Amino acid sequence: MKNLDAIDRQLIALLQDNARMSTVALAKAVGLGRSTVQERLQRLENAGVIAQYTVRLGSAGDPLQAWLMLRYADGFSCDDVMPLLVAMPQVRLCHSVAGELDLLVLVQVDSPGELADLRERIIGFKGVDDVTTVPVLRTTLDRR
Repeated sequence: MKNLDAIDRQLIALLQDNARMSTVALAKAVGLGRSTVQERLQRLENAGVIAQYTVRLGSAGDPLQAWLMLRYADGFSCDDVMPLLVAMPQVRLCHSVAGELDLLVLVQVDSPGELADLRERIIGFKGVDDVTTVPVLRTTLDRR
């Protein structure tokens, strides 16, 4: 694809702020006709510049995220613990790692009390020897 021009960059910025912005509103914002904007968006999608339209949650009532760092009990492995974690909707992401820890688990809950309860449930799982909890204070970069 050729380099993006100022209009393409403006359309992308508008959609990053509000992915539900209508084509008519986009056209008005950039000073072009609706069909021209539709063609540009189609070209950007076809070229892979726009991969998807998504929702970014606002900060009102931000959920609490925390990393749970698990160590397996002797004789246990990821295969033993993962089925238990997969069944928990609060578990967002798991990374099997090497070193002193065995598994990094990102969880999302509504309150510190819910985090404490979740941690206690997980430490009670057969196969889990230890859980260290690291609450996320602020996300400073997220490229996902």
